[in-house]
Parts: sequence; structure tokens; C-alpha cells
Amino acid sequence: MDGEPETEAVIVERLLALARSEGWENTSPYITRYLASHASAAGRLAELASDFGYLAVAEPEVLSAALGTGLERGMPDSARLYLRCAHLMRRLDVPERKALFELTAQQQGLSGLGVDEPDHVRWWPRWTRYTPTPYHRVLEGHLGEVRAVACTSLDGRTVAVTGAEDGTVRIWDLETGAAIRLLEGHDGGVQAVAVFTRDDRPFAVSAGDDATLRVWDLRSGGAVGVLEGHSGPVRAVAVTTVGDGPVAVTGGADRTVRTWDLETGSVVHEMEGHTRGVRAAAAGVVHDRLVAVTGGADRTVRTWDLVDGRPLLVMSHRTGWVLGVALARLDGTPVGLSAGDDRVLRVWDLERGTVLRTFEGHGHWVRSVAVQPDGPVAVTGGADRSVRVWDLCTGAETQTMSGHSTGVRSVAVAEVNERPVAVSVADDRSVRVWDLSASLAARDDHGADWVLGAAMAADGDRLYALTAGTDRVVRVWDLADGTLVREMRGHTGWIGRIVPTVVGGRAGVVTTGAHGEVRVWDLRRGTEIRRIPGHLSSVLACAAAVVDGRPVAVTAGNDGTVRVSGLDDGAGRHVMAGHEGGVRAVAAGEVADGPVAVSGGSDATVRVWDLGTGTETATLYGHTGWVRETVVIPECDLALSVSDDMTVRIWNLVTKEPAGVFTGHTAAVYAAAGGMLGGRPTAVTAGDDGTVRVWNLENGEQWSIPLAGCYGLALRDSTVVAGTHLGVSVIDLK
Repeated sequence: MDGEPETEAVIVERLLALARSEGWENTSPYITRYLASHASAAGRLAELASDFGYLAVAEPEVLSAALGTGLERGMPDSARLYLRCAHLMRRLDVPERKALFELTAQQQGLSGLGVDEPDHVRWWPRWTRYTPTPYHRVLEGHLGEVRAVACTSLDGRTVAVTGAEDGTVRIWDLETGAAIRLLEGHDGGVQAVAVFTRDDRPFAVSAGDDATLRVWDLRSGGAVGVLEGHSGPVRAVAVTTVGDGPVAVTGGADRTVRTWDLETGSVVHEMEGHTRGVRAAAAGVVHDRLVAVTGGADRTVRTWDLVDGRPLLVMSHRTGWVLGVALARLDGTPVGLSAGDDRVLRVWDLERGTVLRTFEGHGHWVRSVAVQPDGPVAVTGGADRSVRVWDLCTGAETQTMSGHSTGVRSVAVAEVNERPVAVSVADDRSVRVWDLSASLAARDDHGADWVLGAAMAADGDRLYALTAGTDRVVRVWDLADGTLVREMRGHTGWIGRIVPTVVGGRAGVVTTGAHGEVRVWDLRRGTEIRRIPGHLSSVLACAAAVVDGRPVAVTAGNDGTVRVSGLDDGAGRHVMAGHEGGVRAVAAGEVADGPVAVSGGSDATVRVWDLGTGTETATLYGHTGWVRETVVIPECDLALSVSDDMTVRIWNLVTKEPAGVFTGHTAAVYAAAGGMLGGRPTAVTAGDDGTVRVWNLENGEQWSIPLAGCYGLALRDSTVVAGTHLGVSVIDLK
């Protein structure tokens, strides 16, 4: 809105009076859409953003644009909370938006924000124990995985330039969060971007799978050049100045490093040396010499003289591909940084070609590295979904920023509203802007690392939530309020599944995971009862059953077998083979035919086993991808299975026939649970699309909960326990 502040203030007062008399949920569309713009013009946006009633009804795109990045000083916590989840709001009704507010607040350890549970809401978070993440804003618009990001200034405002698998380059105003340009031209995915300024005018260079470089005028949005020469996809690009003109350094799948005069579009040098594809490039001044630094799949970091194209140094990465490189200064001395699939960030002496320091912390490939220009600080992004900040002088990891639901592909650094920020992009199609000046209050009640398995168990009158994951610890939580009751330790690797059972008349737990481990625990005492041998590699799935009056564990894993073992003595009962490849899932239950197990594997089949005899009774076909989870609902003789093919399939365990195929997930489905809800067979599933979905198995009706990175689910009555890559949430279905 362009009116005078005094006029806008009068408009705001009148609109607020009208909305409060009608109630926020009954107010006019004009107010829900335009009140934020009027309040911003009147200088009252922070006040308005403190009202959760308004935040729940506001038009998300308009309000998000008005709030901008949320980095302005004086912005209330409620506004930043809103911006964390605003990208999910447009798909939710008002009660579900309030539920999402509460869930997001719980995830960050915030309380007392005044979010009241509304009537007629489908779900509400009871409690959450998460690793809090630094404040960040999520920007969405790309239609494919986002592979590259760089930052520059456009007309006095900080912008990010991103490239994605959808073949587009997009420009984002980092002060408002708005996408301001869509640049199209590549015939394939965009794998790398770099920025430069010429005559005070900003430009970008993008590199793609179509083997071209494209030069863009960021002010006009027009393409000013298409550069051809590489014989395959171009994976890396950097820009520097040689002489008086801009020069691009590129690397590609054709194993060459090329330099380009960006004014003429011609190749200056074609430099050979890498023996496999080039994945990363940087350029700058090192000891008064213009150099390029490149890294590739040949496990080397190489430096080149940009004036004459000569190779200078070859530095061995030894243990993995080099996926990211950068230049920095350490104590006044230029150094190189490299990151790769060995999970290590290295600092190189670029004169001697030796490693000065290594940094470890990422749990998977490190794909990108960027350096803050005003200090010895590096920012990295990895396939473990995290962005990490490193002090290059002390070697300390100063921040770990989690939030992406898939691996991070690229990172850049910039300054927005006088605050340092990191910008990250990922396979989840999002662009995220992180406040590097933010601090977090430590929480010690959330556990650590990814939660892979979730369950619920009863011991007498008490109900517990059980979780386990990559930190090798089994945690027992009070289901009512989330109090951590005890921890059980002993596993030597990740724990993938956890199942309640009864052993010797006492409540017990069976856990499975890496190194072929199957362990049985006393739930009340928190002590290990026994280990069950047999599997030769990772045990990916577990179930509990009763066969001939005796409790058994049913386990399955990468060795391709399903095994039945006695819980009271650990003795093996049956070894059931049939799957071709690893067995990813197993469930068990008592149906009309007796106790059965239902397994699913990487061969895309679902198999039914008689637990009494150890024989296969049916092979069920239909899935076209790995089967990730199976569930048995004994009350109605049904099984369900979920898969990488994005479907939920229902099977009749009496007839051994398909009973339904449900679609809705838009990515692979990794977890499932089932039971009876309101007398109806119900399933809860979690997918790589960032949703947990609740299904009525009688008619296929479904609705979703925004919850990303979920790998473990449990359902008991109307309560769901969801384990994610950031922690655990307990959710009540209404």
C-alpha cells in the first residue's frame, strides 16, 4: 500500500474493529488478504503479527511478503514462527493452521505463545521433543530439485540466484522473500550458478545438463549469451576478473576445466588433467596470482594459473569425490577449502599443497562450501540435510542448522538487514534463508540425531512412547507429557525398529539395527535381557507375535531372510527365505488362519508367512518399487504395505487378494502404522513428500499432517507417535 502512514493507520484501526466484531474466522476476504499490507504501511505490522487469530486466517503469500525475512529487530517470536511454516499454510484450513503453529512452536521449544486448540480440528500435537533449529525462512517456487545458489546485490537489495532440475534460474529478493525473476532457456537441469558485476550491473552465469553456459542480465531478466564448448553436462562454474574483464571457470562431465571470456563468449583455455568429471570450481587471487581451484570425481583438488592455463598443484582427496571448493584467508594467508563424499571439510595450503586442518561433523556427503567474506567462517551443506557453520581458526563447529527434508545441494552467504545469513538449497525444492547471528537455548530432552523407530507400550497403568535411532539409544517417554523416563544403551550401531512385547510376564521391548543386532529389553528396569543371534547383516524390521502360546520375535534384514526366534530363550524357530534381495519390512498378527507374518522387500513383493510352520503361504504382487513398511490389522484380517512407488496397498489376508490401492503421496512412502480408529480400519503413513497421511481404509479417504523427515510411526487408539530426522512428536487424532 502506498498511502501516508497516518491514513493507513486509520484504515488499520477500522479494519481491526470490523474483524474483531465479526471474529477473525468470519471476517471479509479483503481483511484477510490486505490488512497486512495496510499494517506494514502504517508501521503496525509487528503488533498485528502478535495475534495468532489473525495469523491463522491471513493470506499466506501476502502476509509472508509483508513480513519479509523476519530478520528485522523488534519482530515478535510469533512472526518468525509464522515464517518458519508459512509455506505450508496455503494447503490448510484455519484449525489446521493453528495446529501447525502449535507443532512448530513445540519443535522449537517455545511455549506460552497463546495458541488455543480450536474446535473441529483433525489433529493436535500433544508434545514434541526436537532438536531446535536456528531461525530460517523457507522460500518455494521451483518445480524440481534445487541444485545451486549464489548471492549478489540488485538495485540495492540482496538477492539469491538459484538453479534447479526444472531447468529454470530464479531470482529471490532476500529482504521480502519474493521470487522476482524467472529465467528460462536451459534444455535440462541447472547444476551451477555464479554471479558477477560489470559496470555496476549484476549478471549471473548458469551451467546445465544441456552442456551450455548462459549469461543473464539480472536487472532485465534477459539472456545475453549462450556459451557452448563442453561435450557433456556442466557441473561447476565460478567467475573472477582477469585483466579488465570477467572470466568464467567451468568444469564438467567431459573432465575438462575451461575458462571463458564473458564479454566475447569465447573459450580462453581448455585445461585437462582431471581423470573423471569435474564437480566444483572456485577462482581468486592466491599469492598475487590469479588461480582457479577445481575438484572432481577423481578424488583430487587441482589449481590452475588463470592467465596462461597451466596446472599448478594436484592435491589428493584420497577417500572420496570432491563436491565443493572455495577460497578463503586464514591469518592473512590464502587457503583452499574442499568438501566431498567422505564427509570431511579440508583446509589446504595452496603453496605447498598440504592439508592444514580437517573438520568433521556431517553425517553424510558434504556437497558445498561457502566462506563469509568478512571473517574466517565457512558454511557447508550436506546430504545429511544439515547446514553447518565452522570457525576456520579454532576448528569449532559453531552452528548446526537442520530443517531441509532432503539433502542440501548448495550454500551461499550474504547479508540481509545488516545480519549475516546463509542461503541453502536442496532436493526438497526449497530455498532457505538462515540467520547466522541467531543463538539457541540448549535442550537436553530431545535425544540426538535421527529417530528411525517409534512405538507405544503399556506397563501396568502407564503408557509410554518409545523411540530409537542413529544415536544407538532407546528412549522411553511418558506418553502423557513427554517426560523422559529412561534410556537403554547397548547397541553398537543405529537402531531402526523398536517393538513392544511381553517376556516372562513382564513388559519388554525388542530392538533391531546395524551389525545384525537383535536385543530384548526389560521395559520397567531398562536392562537388556538377551541378544538374539542369526542375521548376517543389518536387521531392518521387527515384529512380535505369540506362536503356540510362546512369545516370538519376527525379524528381517539385508541378508534376505525372515527369522522367527523365541523371546523367552532366544532360540531360532524358523528361517524363512524367498525374497530376492533385502527384506525391508515385516509385521505380524493373529488372523483367521492363525499367526502370520507379512514381509516386504527390495524385490517389490509382499509375502505372507505361516508363523507356526515357517512356510510362505502367498506372494503378493502390485508394487513397482521397494516395499518399505508392512502392517497387519488383525481385527479385520487386513495387511497394508507402502512403497517407493508412492502407493499404499491393502491386502486381504484370508483370500490373499488385493483389497485396495490408495494414492496421495507424491514421493516414496517410508513408514506406516495401522489400527482401528472409531471402529474403522485406519492407516497412518509417512512419505518423502513431507507429509504424514491418515487413511480410512474402508473408503480410501485421507488427509495429511505437515511433518517432514518421518521414518517411524506408531498408532494406538487415536494417538500417533512420529519419529523424524529431528526428534519425536506425539499427535492426537480428533
